[in-house]
Amino acid sequence: MRSRPGRSTFRRAPIVGIDVPAAWKTSPTSRGVEVKSPDEEVFFWLETYRPADEAAVRKEHNGYFAGQGVTMAGDPQISRFEEGSLKVQATDLPATWQGKPTVLRYLAIDAGLPDGRMVLLSYWASPEGDRRHAAAFKAIVNSLGSPK
Repeated sequence: MRSRPGRSTFRRAPIVGIDVPAAWKTSPTSRGVEVKSPDEEVFFWLETYRPADEAAVRKEHNGYFAGQGVTMAGDPQISRFEEGSLKVQATDLPATWQGKPTVLRYLAIDAGLPDGRMVLLSYWASPEGDRRHAAAFKAIVNSLGSPK
């Protein structure tokens, strides 16, 4: 992964990039990038995967959230939509952390990447952080595209 202020691309030969506000923190992962808001109230992974590996990737992410003390509190709500050239399946998971509501969401994104790869965005935020950083987060998602 290459990361520079404002633009993060992942993989040794990047196939996708995102624009991240300079004050946000980014760290490479084995399949992509981890991103945190400056106040650390919003946290997400953006990773590429082959569709056949989706269940394993989600299981890994679910395990991380469970290890952090996140508890699922209801049935997931699934919606599908298009945002520009992106086809998105959003899975909102009712959840709590330390006994309080938390925002947990998966976005499976078809960005038309080479070899059929998909992008999984696993998002965790406090309700306040989710509201406070909504515009910045939407801009990050809308910036998803080819590496620059």
